[in-house]
Amino acid sequence: MKPNKFVIIGKSNTGKSYLLDSILANHNLRPIGYRMHSIQVENEFKGYYIQSIDDVPGYHNNVPVQTVLKSRHRINLTEVYDSFGVLCLDNVLAKPADEFDCIVLDELGRGEDASPAFIERINKILDSDATVFVLMKNIPTPLNSEIKKRRDVLLYDMDNMSQDEIELNINDKLN
Repeated sequence: MKPNKFVIIGKSNTGKSYLLDSILANHNLRPIGYRMHSIQVENEFKGYYIQSIDDVPGYHNNVPVQTVLKSRHRINLTEVYDSFGVLCLDNVLAKPADEFDCIVLDELGRGEDASPAFIERINKILDSDATVFVLMKNIPTPLNSEIKKRRDVLLYDMDNMSQDEIELNINDKLN
C-alpha cells in the first residue's frame, strides 16, 4: 500500500500552503477539506479564517477562527470548530471517494484542541483510506503531538528540510 498521509509541519510563514498548492497543481488533484487564511486589514495581520473547499450549506464560507486585538492579544473563536468546522469535516467524510482525489486539512494550530468533535472528525479522516495532506504549525498541542506519533503518516518538517526536498519526496510517493 502506498503511503497516503502527508503531514507538513513548520513555523508560520514557512511556505506550507504554497508547497501544498504546488503539489495539488502539479498532480491535478481535486481536493476537499478546508484551508486556513490570514485576515489582513491595511497590511496588518488581524487573525485567521477557515474556508471550506466545498460550501457548507447555511454558512458563509469564510468564517473567522481567531481575531487579534489592538493589544496584540489573540482570541480564538473555538466555537467555530464545534459548528462550521465539524460540518465541513462531516461533508468531507460523506463525500463519495470518486468525487475527490485528496483531503486537505490546512492548517492545525491551537484552536482545534478545544473541540473534541472536530478532533474526532480529524481522526476519522486520518483513519480513512483517502490521501490526506495535513498542514500544522510546529507547536506542541495535544492534537499535533498525537498526529506526529501516528505510524501511518509521512512527516515533513519545513523548519529542517527545504521546500524543494519535501516536494520531490511527496511527488515521488504520489507517482
